[in-house]
Amino acid sequence: MWPQKVIARIEGGLGNQLFQYAAARSLADRLNCELALDLRGLAANGDRPFQLNLYNIRATIATEVDLEGLSHWRSTRITRIHSRLSHVFPKVFSFPTFWPSSFAFDKRFNRISRPAYLVGYWQSEKYFSWNRERILQDITLLAPLAESNATLGRIKACNSVAMHIRRGDYVTNSSAAEYHGLCDMSYYHSAIEQMKKNVEDIEVFVFSDDLDWARNNLQLNVPMQFVADNSDDRGYLDLELISQCQNHIVANSSFSWWGAWRAQSLGQHVYAPKRWFRGLRTNTTDVIPSRWHAIG
Repeated sequence: MWPQKVIARIEGGLGNQLFQYAAARSLADRLNCELALDLRGLAANGDRPFQLNLYNIRATIATEVDLEGLSHWRSTRITRIHSRLSHVFPKVFSFPTFWPSSFAFDKRFNRISRPAYLVGYWQSEKYFSWNRERILQDITLLAPLAESNATLGRIKACNSVAMHIRRGDYVTNSSAAEYHGLCDMSYYHSAIEQMKKNVEDIEVFVFSDDLDWARNNLQLNVPMQFVADNSDDRGYLDLELISQCQNHIVANSSFSWWGAWRAQSLGQHVYAPKRWFRGLRTNTTDVIPSRWHAIG
């Protein structure tokens, strides 16, 4: 029997989880069916917690019955071949698996006509931009920020710019550092100078997983606030604060990408690094929405 619900493999940090949810939920909405989340990838990797349960998502956790016959998928030549064959010959496979052909937007996604098992990162709004209003409702926190939050008050009282400096495993993990790379200071200086041409009297709110480094190295000729409100395990609250800022300078990070995408201020300006990964082989042309400004 053909499956009756979309199932999405969830893995990675909060930014990745939001991409995976948004793409899968939008497919399920288009097909008018339920969505279940496969958490086995998070359990296997063991380094990132499940955080979608902090939001008003429309999904259930996949049960053993849902996952029956679905293996733990990894990016190998064999699994990608299996994924393609499951759509060419759906009667041969108990559950069709869809895996994007590259990091760029995969146009085949729009041709999926029945529920499928989604495996991938889906880092492009092209998978869900048409469904923006529903996705924004889904990813509101169950326990919103209090209006009395001091940082939130400062953000709302000025021409706020959220600046995200991502370091963490991009520095400490050699493979992550080799793959992702870091946005250098020239990127942030260039973004600030361009922002000042579009927005008067800006105040920059700096968010980082290494605030000490940011304080010691970030020198900008504008007022700055280094946001240290939340511990590492409450980073989702930083994401809320980022989304409340009027304008954004994002790192090559899905975390700040979502902070900027969720913002709903009129006349928003977003600056993002044109080079999303250190290597040039990955096609990242669809990561940055066309209305944002790509630098580099």
